[in-house]
Amino acid sequence: ARSEALTAFLGERTTAGYRSETRTATQAIIVRRRRYPFLLGRLRTRDDHRLVVSVDSDCAITTVVAEPRRW
Repeated sequence: ARSEALTAFLGERTTAGYRSETRTATQAIIVRRRRYPFLLGRLRTRDDHRLVVSVDSDCAITTVVAEPRRW
């Protein structure tokens, strides 16, 4: 049930402009897509909006701002 809840939430976020960076059965890190990726290439900037999405044992979703990537 937790995995299905996470899948449904990630589906909603995908339509809102996020992409999944990494995922397990109960957690994922999602990143907001840039508007003009062809201008910036694959460089990461501090503008990237990264969130850690977690599902608890009651299937409640929690999102927390993730730390910026270091590399």
